[in-house]
This record gives sequence, structure tokens and C-alpha cells, in this order.
Amino acid sequence: MRVKRWQWIAISVVVVLLAGSHFLFGTAAAPSEKFVIDPEALHRAAIAGGPLPERIEVEKVAEFGFPQTLVVAGDGWSMHHMILLAHRVVWPDHSLLIDTAMSPEATKVLPGSKADPAAFARVEAAMKQADTIVFTHEHSDHVGGVAAAPDFAGIAGKIRMTREQLNGPKLERSEFAAGTLESLKPLDYQGLYTIAPGVVLQKAPGHSVGTQLVYVELANGTRYLFVGDIAWTYDNIARQIGRPAIATLLMKEDRPAVAAQVQALAQLPKDMHIIVAHDPVAYERDLKAGLFKQGFSAQP
Repeated sequence: MRVKRWQWIAISVVVVLLAGSHFLFGTAAAPSEKFVIDPEALHRAAIAGGPLPERIEVEKVAEFGFPQTLVVAGDGWSMHHMILLAHRVVWPDHSLLIDTAMSPEATKVLPGSKADPAAFARVEAAMKQADTIVFTHEHSDHVGGVAAAPDFAGIAGKIRMTREQLNGPKLERSEFAAGTLESLKPLDYQGLYTIAPGVVLQKAPGHSVGTQLVYVELANGTRYLFVGDIAWTYDNIARQIGRPAIATLLMKEDRPAVAAQVQALAQLPKDMHIIVAHDPVAYERDLKAGLFKQGFSAQP
């Protein structure tokens, strides 16, 4: 059977569309050069310098959703439930915050969002009480809480953003008031940085230029690694399938670097609890396992 020219053109268009769809939505990146996470080095850095924290508290500030295939490449178009979290590391007489989520008003930009104003009010109170506030990265759903703080000047001295985070191209979208970012002193470090006894930072650029790991070790020996948005769900790590190319293009992330980090996370010892920022299944599992206290307490 002779195929007409227009039929060849139609077939070619379909093939191109299918190939493009597969590339944009159905594939994950291959790792670049190896990313190293050294659990023993993190432990040594954590235990130097003072008493370790007693517990970690968590607030679920909002819920939203993305198509599943944007979260795990090739997983279909059903909506994937996601959450916004803020964590509080607690010693007997002081505390440290890891990420501050975003205000209920700001969450309206997220698809299918449902905010918890009471939870965010507790985050705002915790920002005032904390000695230190650090961030896994500089995107608005992680730094938006401090951006919305009614008394930014009162908490500015506690905010420890790295120079990379402060210079991140997306930070301006977090709606910081004019002049507030200029009041912050950049945190500069190389290698591992112990920001408080039991809390260690390690740079991990890829998802954003300012992404960093936050390692926490409690006095009882429990170990955590907060990885922000290196993975959106624990499935990314367990199955070694990251986000698809379309998500990378939209967020302008370094796909091979993120893939190398996801690979490194899968090789960590089982007693190091990997905490991803938006996974409701892992969140409920961790609460059930007693890894966190649900809700920020009034003290310290």
C-alpha cells in the first residue's frame, strides 16, 4: 500500500508528539558525578560543642496537589496530595526552626490549596521564640513564613540564610518587603557547618542554587536528614525516579545534580530518617513512629 505524503506527515507529527510527551513527562534524569553524604562526618560535626536537642516538633501548615506525573516521572495524571511543613528542633531552653512554610494568603497560589491558619499562627509564634531559623532552600513555600512576618525586624537576627539562598533568582517571588533582605547577614560556609549542637548543614545545589541538607541528631541518638525538595515524595528515593523534564524546565533545576543526590539518599543507613518536605504518606508514617511531636508547643 502506498502511503501518501500527508499521511507520512501525520505519522511524523504523532511520533514527535509521543516522543516529546515521553521526554517531558515520562523520564527522569541520570545522575551527574557522585554526590557524597557522609553519615559519620555528620555525626561527628553534630556532637561537637554542646548538649543535643531533645525532640523535633512539626506543623502541617497547608495541603495542595500536583498531577502525579509531575511528582514521579511517568506515574500518570491523577492528582497527588502534597503538604507544607515546618519543623522545630527543641532543646530544654531554646529552639531552632527548619523552614517556615508560607502564610494562608500565599498558599492560594498553590493548586487545590487548603491552609490551616491556626498551624501557621503557631509557626509565627515559634519564629519569635526561636534562636535560629534555617531553610532547606529559598523557594517561597519554605521561606514564605518569614517573608510574611509582621515584625520582620524582630526576627531578622535569627534568620540564617546562606549567600546562595539570598542570591537565589526565585527569592524575590517570596514577597519579602522592600529592604528586608538587605538587612540579613549572609551565612557563608564550605563543607559541613554546625549551626547549633546537633544540627549540621551541607550544601546540595540542584533543585535550587541554595538547597542544603539539614542534619539533626537528638540526645537519644535518633538521626534525621531534612532534604527539602530534592525529592517531593519518598517514592522518588525508594524507586530512584525523580521529577520529569517538564518540572525541571519549569523550575530551572539542575536535573543531573538532583538525580545524583537522590541516588546518594537511597544509600544512607536505615537508621537515618530522610525527611522530604511534601509527602503526606511519609508524614503520617513518621508521626506514627514517634519521630516528631505533632504541633509546636508554647515553650521554650
